[in-house]
Amino acid sequence: MSDEWDFYFARVNDAVSSIFVDLGLKPDAPNEKRPWLLWVWLEMKSPRPDGLSSGEEAPTLHEIEESLNSMVSPVCGAQMVGRITGSNRREFYFYGEEPGEFEATVARAMLPFEGYLHHAGTSFQPDWEQYLELLYPSASNLQRMMNRRVLDSLQEQGDAHEMPRKVDHWLEFPSGEARAAARSTLEAIEFAVEGEYESDDPGASLPHSLVVSRVDPVDMHTINGITLELARLAEEHGGNYDGWESPVTKPS
Repeated sequence: MSDEWDFYFARVNDAVSSIFVDLGLKPDAPNEKRPWLLWVWLEMKSPRPDGLSSGEEAPTLHEIEESLNSMVSPVCGAQMVGRITGSNRREFYFYGEEPGEFEATVARAMLPFEGYLHHAGTSFQPDWEQYLELLYPSASNLQRMMNRRVLDSLQEQGDAHEMPRKVDHWLEFPSGEARAAARSTLEAIEFAVEGEYESDDPGASLPHSLVVSRVDPVDMHTINGITLELARLAEEHGGNYDGWESPVTKPS
């Protein structure tokens, strides 16, 4: 288990759901040592009207997760990779070396939590489809998650997100021509070019960097709109949007 857990909201089976996932597993997925998908679906007792978990039930759900983790992991050589909360249910997902006594172990882990209806199952899934195609966020959701992390850091320092300030953005491209084409579009929508750089790594796939800036507020709605558009532009030219930075801006 890595320390790269984070959450995002998405629609799963037409219901708004919260997905909590270990992002740190992505570089090594699929992990051939753990080809078995193991899952536990738990019916919540006190969900919110929208089907998500309530603050009232959160402590018990946390205790259930700890119980499952501590008992399932050693029995099945498993690690928890994520969970989905929605439609009045919480779903826990693990990948393990083998199913072993998984269902019996889940039953023992749930003994202290009387009255919670649950279902456990296993599937041989060496391609880690559940993690890579459902739990792991799309590029746009991943960008929103990264934006939230930056905003949380700014907020801790007293930032007033709604106040306009100079915001720097980094983009990477496969060629100088692609970078120049993107730069023309960015200048047309009032971004200023702060610099262009070349990577010293001969194996870099996107060695041509571009740093641009513009004065904008950084509230969640605004910064999400800007960064997703910049990501779309970079992708259009075979490149990648590599994030943003802003000085802490406090109320006058």
